[in-house]
Amino acid sequence: MSFFKGYLGLLVSAPVSVALEATGAGYTRQSIAFTATGDGRRTLSVSPSCSFGYATASWGLITGLALFVDNTADAQPLIAWSVPPRSIATGQTYSVSSDALSLLMQTDGFFSSGDRVGMSDSGAEIIARQPVAISHGILTAAVGGSAAASGEGSVTISQLNLTLSQLLQGLPTTDPGDGTSLWLNANLLALSTKS
Repeated sequence: MSFFKGYLGLLVSAPVSVALEATGAGYTRQSIAFTATGDGRRTLSVSPSCSFGYATASWGLITGLALFVDNTADAQPLIAWSVPPRSIATGQTYSVSSDALSLLMQTDGFFSSGDRVGMSDSGAEIIARQPVAISHGILTAAVGGSAAASGEGSVTISQLNLTLSQLLQGLPTTDPGDGTSLWLNANLLALSTKS
């Protein structure tokens, strides 16, 4: 099962929750694919490691990795995690180890920007950089387009369906009796009422 197919980028000079992408000459995101194994929580890069090209100008201090849906300049990272800091100067390259590309993810859910969504084999927390959803072992952006960065945007029918499905899966199947809770009664939404 394909957990994610897109691009791996390098983040520089800050914690992964706010770090910007490297921009030095010679730097470009690398295409990458992750597959889910077992129950969908463990995800592995299809390749055991990933190497970036040679820097023709300094890339700065690499502090994190990020997954991007596409390779456009305005794309924002979906998720990011830290790596041991390393400065990349002209003539050097950066290789990512298999430990940093083996991820233990939450099984399903909707995650807001800044939420912890998993952990890498090297022990780094994986942080959502924008609203994301993990459903049936697949990572997707929860809000589309560049409007996601400003907190505004539209939700597609597919994204709404995914969110509602996740909500329904998380509801109790018996009346909690508190007079305020939603619950599922024969796969229909019900509201708890006090008698």
